[in-house]
Amino acid sequence: MATDADVVILGGGCAGLSLALRLAEQPGLCRRVIVLESRQAYQHDRSWCFWRLGPHRFESLVARSWSRVAVRSATQAVQVNCAGTPYQLLESGAFYQQAEETIQASDTVRLQMGVTVLAVPQPMSGGWRITTSVGELTAAQIIDTRPPRLPQRGDALLWQSFLGQEVICDSPVFDSSRVELMHFANDLPDAIAFTYVLPLTNHRALIETTLFDPSPYAPADLALRQQRAVQRLCGAASSRVVRTEAGILPMGLLSSGNTDPQLEHAGGYCRVGLMSGAARPASGYAFQRIQRWADRCSTAVRSGYDPIKHSPDPLLTRFMDRLFLDVLRSHPARGAELFINLFDRVAMPRIARFLSDRASLADRIAVAASLPTGLFLAQLLRLVQRARLRERLT
Repeated sequence: MATDADVVILGGGCAGLSLALRLAEQPGLCRRVIVLESRQAYQHDRSWCFWRLGPHRFESLVARSWSRVAVRSATQAVQVNCAGTPYQLLESGAFYQQAEETIQASDTVRLQMGVTVLAVPQPMSGGWRITTSVGELTAAQIIDTRPPRLPQRGDALLWQSFLGQEVICDSPVFDSSRVELMHFANDLPDAIAFTYVLPLTNHRALIETTLFDPSPYAPADLALRQQRAVQRLCGAASSRVVRTEAGILPMGLLSSGNTDPQLEHAGGYCRVGLMSGAARPASGYAFQRIQRWADRCSTAVRSGYDPIKHSPDPLLTRFMDRLFLDVLRSHPARGAELFINLFDRVAMPRIARFLSDRASLADRIAVAASLPTGLFLAQLLRLVQRARLRERLT
């Protein structure tokens, strides 16, 4: 049966547009691509940061690059030079604009804004049927970048909830040469709380309040902490907020939240995105992982194969991330100490490679050696004991 499209991408966020960009540039056998996005228009609503390990396709969109980062608590502080692997900022507004312009110039990819998917896609002969707010659409393949459901306690070991505001001050209160990667607070006994500061100029910065907690938090839950963070950082300077962003990222997914698992087993359907493996469990970094997935998935579909999911991390990475997150969840009061030790005791290039999924065995050993052995061995023993108990109960 003929379909309206070879591929329909549900959701035109970072993952959906990254794939669409590649298919617009090199369609191969994939000549009819439709991206469905519920937003009426794009706005600068995200800030994506990563460590530059080498040349990348978005060099021209990088808004700022820093050669120093700092991690601190009330009692400890460390500042490191990352000139060899600079910390870079890519603003979503520039990314959206480039994607829209590329797609508009394409004969094979079409972006439809303001379109909502109204029901679970249904398999049919030769493809899929999608019911949308503008009518029915059929596709040979579907790549679904939408979250299966809203974040819920129990779906991840920890959730990284954040609320950020881009602030302009009338005085030069920020050090524009250094990113405040984590400034930890110690007022929450059951969560890890810190402030993240990206200084765009001496007068302007993105200030974010972040929590690592087993429960996800809405922006309203973080508003008071964010207000206090802005007041602390701006001091007596007059300030105004020009933009706000917020999000909830999974750290160690335990459940995909997919209420219709038969979709995952049907040919030609693939679920990807932040809630489906795009984010690094131990950090929440996702942009570079999404780009690597987009490279692989575009190669597959333009060659006539089924779309592919995010690749699972290597076994050692999964083990290290799971153990680290279990320690953070069980001992949130030790969170600041662990991160400060990491940046204080491990060479910055090793940290950058580890956080960017490019770590060698030597990098992993250095990271592990920087952490308190007794704490992690005790947590590992508890994990083994719990696994054995589950086996006996089943």
